[in-house]
Amino acid sequence: MADVRVGTFLTLPGAAAAELLAEPFDVVLIDLEHAALSRRDAQEMTIGAQAAGAQVLVRVPAAARDLITVMLDAGVDGIVLADVADPAVAATAVSWLRHAPDGVRGWGPRRASSRGRRDRATLAQPALWVQIERRGGVAAAEQLAAVDGVEALVVGTADLSFSLGAPLDSGTAEMREAVDQVRRACQAAGVAFGVAGALDTAPRELLADASILLHATDARLAAAAVDAAAARLRELVGAKLSSDLTPNDIK
Repeated sequence: MADVRVGTFLTLPGAAAAELLAEPFDVVLIDLEHAALSRRDAQEMTIGAQAAGAQVLVRVPAAARDLITVMLDAGVDGIVLADVADPAVAATAVSWLRHAPDGVRGWGPRRASSRGRRDRATLAQPALWVQIERRGGVAAAEQLAAVDGVEALVVGTADLSFSLGAPLDSGTAEMREAVDQVRRACQAAGVAFGVAGALDTAPRELLADASILLHATDARLAAAAVDAAAARLRELVGAKLSSDLTPNDIK
């Protein structure tokens, strides 16, 4: 299990918050698909999360070339394309991540290159992950995994469950079959296999052989922790707050 990367999605702005929330994880995904975040927010969150030692990728709509370009120059470690079902879309995105002659990415001496203070040859190639979120993506998993430059396929179990006709139910036979199809495609192509969603309630067989596990979001994790703390305090007050209460009682 040492090679498994665990992480979450970041949706709350601020470098300090990103640093705090990213520190326990190996990888975090800044969500520019659903979260109300600006490009400036994403750059600050990248700086904070990287300071905590986490790998930082941003999730973007698959056709958002301008957003991908800006985030690469802002220094993210990679891009996650949301909801991909067409291998041509993935192949095009690969070209956006690479400079000529291997791609069409323009050269910008921004944060990614320490504002021109680093030699281009020393710069790491950004990662490209593809997220599968519907039936079409599952059907195309083998072709997606075979695209040169795609490093991982990640199953988004929430949206996929809607596509499979069982909203937010990750325990159906259809979900198991779909995830297994993606898993086999990754194994055959030698790319990483990942699962994203509410993984604390997902059947264990869905996570088998995954090398990327992305659980929930920072907001959901924070809400759960705060709710649990508040409930525990109310429980103690409801029972009694007496002189024999010790600090261990409120942990």
